Amino acid sequence: MRRGCISLGSIECDGCHRIISHSERYLIIEEESAVVTLCVECCLERGHARYKEDKRERALTFFPEPVQSSPDAGL
Repeated sequence: MRRGCISLGSIECDGCHRIISHSERYLIIEEESAVVTLCVECCLERGHARYKEDKRERALTFFPEPVQSSPDAGL
């Protein structure tokens, strides 16, 4: 499960081991037996985050890109 969060204090990124300071965004990925905390830069490098254009604004999202079905998919 993925959770996008905003830091309330000193949190360490598991990717680059940098401290995620107050009010920075970060991602928590919960897997079967591990919890991984990643800063925005590590998320962008690993493909867990992306920028999208929304109403002429550039917004960061941790949601995966939606899968677009082709018109021939139902055949």
